[in-house]
Amino acid sequence: MESRDADVCVIGAGFAGLAAARQLARFGRRVMVLEARDRVGGRVWNRRMPGGTVVSAGGTWLGKGQDRMFALCREYGLPVYPQHEEGDRIVRLDGANHRYRGTIPKVGAGAFASLGVAFARLDRMARRLPADSPWEARGARAMDARTLGQWLSSPVNLPSATAHRLAAVTMSLLFCADPAEVSLLGSLVLARGGGGFTYYVDSRRTETHLVDGGVPELAVRMAQGLGEAVRLSCPVMRIAQNGGAAQVTGEGLAVRARRVIVATPPATAARIVYDPPLPAVHSHLLQRLVPGAVIRVHTVHPEPFWRGRGLSGQTLAPQSPVAVTIDQTPRSGRPGVLSSYAFGPSALHLGRLGAERRRELWLAALAERFGPQALTPTDHLETDWSAEPWSLGGMMAHFAPGVLTTYGSALRRPVGRIHWASTESATLMHGLMEGAVRSGERAAHEVLLLD
Repeated sequence: MESRDADVCVIGAGFAGLAAARQLARFGRRVMVLEARDRVGGRVWNRRMPGGTVVSAGGTWLGKGQDRMFALCREYGLPVYPQHEEGDRIVRLDGANHRYRGTIPKVGAGAFASLGVAFARLDRMARRLPADSPWEARGARAMDARTLGQWLSSPVNLPSATAHRLAAVTMSLLFCADPAEVSLLGSLVLARGGGGFTYYVDSRRTETHLVDGGVPELAVRMAQGLGEAVRLSCPVMRIAQNGGAAQVTGEGLAVRARRVIVATPPATAARIVYDPPLPAVHSHLLQRLVPGAVIRVHTVHPEPFWRGRGLSGQTLAPQSPVAVTIDQTPRSGRPGVLSSYAFGPSALHLGRLGAERRRELWLAALAERFGPQALTPTDHLETDWSAEPWSLGGMMAHFAPGVLTTYGSALRRPVGRIHWASTESATLMHGLMEGAVRSGERAAHEVLLLD
């Protein structure tokens, strides 16, 4: 087995790990980055479709307030371009398509207005949370014992069935899980970090720009700047601490370092053997921070035909297993790329079907909104994040009831020489690529202060 020495060993080459490593390297620290996958980027991923089109299949869009991501794109020479917004959006309710522009469609306007009021109430609750310690908020235990689904089900909060359906699909989109699985307090952590649920659910704020070449190209360039310090296809199996140093054992490589930053999804961090074992509060936290389910499909057409019909490509269908679509056409305008999603229970249901049956149902759902032309894409690519062994699910883990108030104090607390980074631990832009970068920079700062 090869042996290496480093000041800091970073586990995971997603945005959290790369941001930590580049910060440490800039301050003269010797860094090794160990990545289990055969690529960098973690939960961002550029995939080449059979026909040759490259699409971003994980984190893709940048939005307002995501200052670190925009700054990194400028630093590494990656242009960004605006998301296509021209044309009507579609909301599909009770078997009928309704076109609209602006924020609220005429059909179901009352339900959408109720949804807005509910989000405003949640946002007010979120603003009262201490950003660094939400488990210490007044009434935290009561909120943590209640699920987001229970809160949404109250007629006081959402008075109509349509409003409840809209809220349920929106929250499933954010957490990739049924709201019944998510703690009310845990959901407010997401809202607190982005300035409210109204930020996360408004695509005109969260999905304003794409990166030319795909945001995963940013991860590639960050890794290139670290050179041979990045080791791919090297899953970490064990971290041992012996007082003066830490020994990180990966596949074919052992790294001796003064400090370790674990920058993987919590569910994969839980698979590592720690010697001595982690304190119970840390161990149980990692086991309970689980990701939801999401399947994402890219369909390609010679051109974005929906634009010719006056459509933006953005749709919402709360009663469909394929709840959301958005235009992901490249900057050149050709070919036309439509990105569509199934979340939570719908993703789990579709995932149990055979590939051909799933494709048939998926395209039929798109055709309901875009017409028969959607049935015949020139290319079709499916990404099931639950099937990715180093992600195990959606774009972030969620907090189940009771987790934050019982184990939350361990979220960012180092264990000896081990530090933690991931978008789940971010206090700002929690759950986004921006949050991952900020968490990595925070972990690097911790290390620099100690050494």
